[in-house]
Amino acid sequence: MRRLGMLLLAVMVLGWALPYNVDPVDPQDPVQKPTAPVTDRVAVDSLGDIRGILGSQGKCIIVSDGGEAIAILYGAPSGDPNNPMKEKVAYSTDGGSSWVTFGPFSGNCRREYNAVDGAPDFNSVAGHLYFAWQENTQGYNDGALKVMIEENVPSAPSFSVPATMPNSQPPAMFPWEPDIAVAPDDPTNIVATAWSYLAGGNGWAYCWISNDGGYTWTDTIPMASITPDGSGSCGNLARGTGGYVIYTYQDWYLFTATDSTPYPYYMESTDGGFTWSAETPISGVPVNTGSQFWWTEMDAMIVNNQPWLCHGDIGTPGGGPYAIKGTGSPGSWTWTIYDAAVLGADSTNFGGEVWQCLPSQYPSLSYNATNGMVLCSYKANVLIGAGAVYNGAHIQGIYTLDDGANWSITDPLSTADNGSILWSDWSGTEVATHLVNFGNYGRTYAAWAQGAAAALLNFESEFVTPWGPPIGVEEVNGNLVGVYRFGVTPSVTSNICCATFTVPSATNVSLRVYDVSGRVVDNVFSGQAAGEQQINISTAQLANGTYFVVLETEQGNAAQKIVALH
Repeated sequence: MRRLGMLLLAVMVLGWALPYNVDPVDPQDPVQKPTAPVTDRVAVDSLGDIRGILGSQGKCIIVSDGGEAIAILYGAPSGDPNNPMKEKVAYSTDGGSSWVTFGPFSGNCRREYNAVDGAPDFNSVAGHLYFAWQENTQGYNDGALKVMIEENVPSAPSFSVPATMPNSQPPAMFPWEPDIAVAPDDPTNIVATAWSYLAGGNGWAYCWISNDGGYTWTDTIPMASITPDGSGSCGNLARGTGGYVIYTYQDWYLFTATDSTPYPYYMESTDGGFTWSAETPISGVPVNTGSQFWWTEMDAMIVNNQPWLCHGDIGTPGGGPYAIKGTGSPGSWTWTIYDAAVLGADSTNFGGEVWQCLPSQYPSLSYNATNGMVLCSYKANVLIGAGAVYNGAHIQGIYTLDDGANWSITDPLSTADNGSILWSDWSGTEVATHLVNFGNYGRTYAAWAQGAAAALLNFESEFVTPWGPPIGVEEVNGNLVGVYRFGVTPSVTSNICCATFTVPSATNVSLRVYDVSGRVVDNVFSGQAAGEQQINISTAQLANGTYFVVLETEQGNAAQKIVALH
């Protein structure tokens, strides 16, 4: 039994995929909700450096509750080779189809690691969106931690003057890898963090608290001393209700008197960040002397007031990424470790070739509250053929709908890069924490960078659907997609779609619709056909979800994926 989900990957890599088209929604129908446009990759702007979106994994991208508004905080080119970035904001108010950029809001910076957070309704309520970044020029010795407020809404933007956090610059401290997080039960309550590192920094993590939407802040609040490990400490911040905050990072872990290596840790607060627990290792994460948890390899979020974390060890083969779930209560978490490198790896036959997807790096976490989906996404590499020819990077991931009891591999969450990003490149991805729900499917929103220098900032959005075998569907020969010029449009449909194909000579064919379990849900056509064919398929009766339209012929089968969305 072959995986029809592999067809989508093949279509994307070989460039056959067309942008989704969405059936129009009746504005008079109060039950239906207009959906954001379904968008393939869109070039937003240039980046001065890959670090222009890959900060401390404090997310640089945020999406509103309905998916209409998206904001990305990023480092645009400055023109200065020594200090290549300047801080800018990009907004989309149409689901990612078009973008407008604002700024710069900083001078030229060597490093400007950044983070953005806000309430889910930031697209309609002014003052619920916050940006944070550090400003360090060549030498890393003159930076400050800045916070800026969106004082209007993205459709009519009005930015506050960036404020310097109290005592957040030399000689008081040397801020590095900042993050910012909004309380889900009070969008005017904010915590910002930074680590005093490099050029005289004392190695302490600090936080600042605002209770008035970012207009006034406490002085620095010491959190813990973190020993520099040579690859950045990270500093991922996530918030729950009732004042719960968790901060994850890495520190030295002593295996023997002569053998130390970085190891993931956390500390937490139950009073909104005013006091913090002692630093505690996240027990069970595999590490060894070659482990490297870089600042790009960590993320954290809170689901139902329990922490989910992810870490990626880029220093050793098979070192994750790992998705990590905490159960219990503050001070007594039990950690369950899921190895995404194992769960997310797969290979299959397609068109006579062996295709492999291999999880790589840049893990991110996101959550869909409607159906309970937790997604651990990452950059995945695709290899094809017996010689394992590298064919480009994708955003891909693993997801669970039952709190980690079972996991599925996603179909690719991005367009293929067709070999333009080498394995060794720092091509990176940031996926927004919030998965927007459309018809019980999560939809990802990602900032996606190509290359380390002279990089391009892309936006990418995609449904989270399974890379799984429709059980009971016969083996599908992907070459027949091209032979029969088989296509189905639109691929996201509420009422009707149209299958088109050309039969070279008269032969018996059938056209059926299968659900993801392999059950036939519609026998559309069965009989002899020749020449060009156009057959309408009613989807109004289908439940929201993913289906496969399968053209079955005497020479083999071909399939196209559709999503029913009402």
